[in-house]
Amino acid sequence: MQTVTVAVADVDRDRRVAYERLLHGEEGITLLSNAGPNNGDRNDHAFANRRREQRTDVSACENEVARLKRLKPSVMLVSMDMGEDEDHALLLSLRCVCPESHIVLLADDAVYDSKILQALAIGARGYLKHETAELHISKAVQVVGRGEAWVPRKMLGRIMDRVLN
Repeated sequence: MQTVTVAVADVDRDRRVAYERLLHGEEGITLLSNAGPNNGDRNDHAFANRRREQRTDVSACENEVARLKRLKPSVMLVSMDMGEDEDHALLLSLRCVCPESHIVLLADDAVYDSKILQALAIGARGYLKHETAELHISKAVQVVGRGEAWVPRKMLGRIMDRVLN
């Protein structure tokens, strides 16, 4: 089994940590986080602390994009619970700075299917509800890491309608 590198993009740090806990130690998954630098000669304490700190002169969304650009995961779990414009901008930015990474959306029932479909059209490869993520997150990461899609069956009809139209 090929190892999949994964990082979680969520401006809610507590929820991001909860998702990271679910993935920590899963077979075939390497979790990337801000645990510290992995670059040899720059392994001093001050540098490590600076890398973990969020910048205060930019938005939370921009902090997440910069963090994921450094990590370069093969799969990104991206929470979609900001405003529609912010979510759209986040996805476009992530596609631009990490074009080889596959995106799995994380959202709750308040996010409309049309927004999920739009994100899939931008290039997301999967979608999980926050409520069911604990059950499926590991499998979704592995499936999307292999280049496949992970979406609820009820969305497949809508996706096909969009493709055919």
